Amino acid sequence: MSESELTGWLRGTSPTAPATWPGSYTVVLGDGPRTSVFADPAHAIPIYYTEVDGIVVWASSSHALSGLSKAGINTDWICALVCDPAGFAPADRSAFDNVSLVPAGHRLELGTAGAPIVRRWWSPPAPIHPRGASDGFRRALGDAVDVRLRMGETVSCDLSGGLDSTSLCLLAASRAQPGQRIIASTVHPRNVDRGGDLDYARAAADGRAGMAHVTIPLADDAAPFTGIEGGPAVDEPAPSTITSVRHRRGYALVAAHGSTMHISGDGGDALLMQGPEHTSRLLRRGRLLRALRDLHGWARINRVGSARLMTDIICSRREDTHPHPWLTLRPAHEARHSSVGNRARTSKSDAELIGLVGIGRTARADVQLAGHVGLRLETPFLDRAVVEAALRFPFTHRGSPWEYKPQITTALVDVLPPAVRRRCAKGGTDADHHQGLRINLTSVLKLADGWLAGHGIIDPRVLRSELRRAASGRPTAWGLIEPVIAAEVWARSVEAGRAPVWFREAERSGVRA
Repeated sequence: MSESELTGWLRGTSPTAPATWPGSYTVVLGDGPRTSVFADPAHAIPIYYTEVDGIVVWASSSHALSGLSKAGINTDWICALVCDPAGFAPADRSAFDNVSLVPAGHRLELGTAGAPIVRRWWSPPAPIHPRGASDGFRRALGDAVDVRLRMGETVSCDLSGGLDSTSLCLLAASRAQPGQRIIASTVHPRNVDRGGDLDYARAAADGRAGMAHVTIPLADDAAPFTGIEGGPAVDEPAPSTITSVRHRRGYALVAAHGSTMHISGDGGDALLMQGPEHTSRLLRRGRLLRALRDLHGWARINRVGSARLMTDIICSRREDTHPHPWLTLRPAHEARHSSVGNRARTSKSDAELIGLVGIGRTARADVQLAGHVGLRLETPFLDRAVVEAALRFPFTHRGSPWEYKPQITTALVDVLPPAVRRRCAKGGTDADHHQGLRINLTSVLKLADGWLAGHGIIDPRVLRSELRRAASGRPTAWGLIEPVIAAEVWARSVEAGRAPVWFREAERSGVRA
């Protein structure tokens, strides 16, 4: 962002909404005694606030503010999370009592007196012609990568072999300055040196000037569920908890190659990928024939009848009054209460962003964990400019059973190798998680008798039974059970760690850490 761009915005008739600049950032506008803090639309940088002795203090870390307000863990928040991990969207609550969250796309207004005010400032852009949307999306991704390239002489990137990370990695390699090094990192099991994602990653990296491809073979001592306890306390349970050893080793390796900034493809799926639920959105927009065609296609992919799939889609939109077997009745009540509050905050036009906002907010915990090993973790798909560019694609051009992430494959047709561009999915990780749980079953079973059980949220006997079933290799809903383990690990870290210490500066009236 140039000084002239910033000056132009500030001199506008009513600078109530920041201009769209590349990168992820927080805008703070001071106007005399008033201050406005703008939370971005994807919660790439969540904003929290609390009140102490009549003073409102805001920060980008709820854990930090919990030390100021002497707040404990918000058990209602945890209940809602473990009851519905995929649909969890806390509109204005944090994982700590007495610490509030500014909703995505809203601003916090502070004055000399009175309670803080939270107002909406952002609205999704209107769709445009597909060709213009594709050009804009390519430009936004390129600008997002350029911002990160200016952060260091050596920049590392995930290169999983999927569309999202490969796109960012190859853009970085093509836009790097002379002498700048790009490190592409690919994690794979030690006993697997070819096939699947690894082959796609190598196809993307082969012959790329200025890019070094580093493969990270991991043995059983880095399997999922290994060494998941004892990490630093962060704002909320981190998505990488179950695979934390793998992430730490990957970060350490790219740091050893000189990287201080790492680009992640997180957020790409939530922003770009469509599933069967897209059918109901098409129906609401009057696209009956397209909806029926897509429904038939999704039904074939899922190997079920079209009527059955439509029933599942409709039922998934209703409140689930039956908790998962390892949960008590308390989380179900809290989840219903949370969903009512969220609907009041969410308009129909941006309801589809709930998943993206959740990815952004939780990814912040991973950013904090990476920071503890000295690496800055960046997620360009959560940039406001990238989000808005993706939303400019017409609804009918955002994917179908026959088109996987067409926003990327059309915008970067000259960047992605044909083999990667033709991918319609990524390799699964279920087998790794079954094996990792089997290796670490004894230590994971001990987590059942802990903070969650002590607060009446889970039935430890049932949870242990489910964990044993999963370790045996039976089909497992990892998306339901792993957040429970992550929440337990996080709660233990928070209560075992030292609360952040705050102090007052004598020469200033504010409070700072």
